[in-house]
Amino acid sequence: MKTIGYFSKEIIDLLELNIENNTPIFIGQSNIEHIKNRHPYEYDKYFDDLEDIIKNPDYVGLNPKDNSIGFVKEYLINSEFVRIAVRVTSNKKCYIKTLHLLSTYNAERYIEKGTLIKLDK
Repeated sequence: MKTIGYFSKEIIDLLELNIENNTPIFIGQSNIEHIKNRHPYEYDKYFDDLEDIIKNPDYVGLNPKDNSIGFVKEYLINSEFVRIAVRVTSNKKCYIKTLHLLSTYNAERYIEKGTLIKLDK
């Protein structure tokens, strides 16, 4: 189990999350294997950026389907939106569930709908 980052007060307040400020975000070996096997392109290209994406996302949002918290980074040079999904367990532990690309179409649609919220930098 490795700590990848922490929830900021800004994101907790923005998404009205029921967790403490600076709650750690972990990743376990099974989640690393999931990303490596199911999302090999993203693993090769963006896995080393996990900490930066959690610390400096361009967008955040709640997934209404599974209540996961999305941290999204837009890589302009590659025209790619990279999403990390974080799951909060019943005992308030937070784990990275997956890392994958969002299509530009879906990212723009989620931004328009307000499902993804742009953070002020």
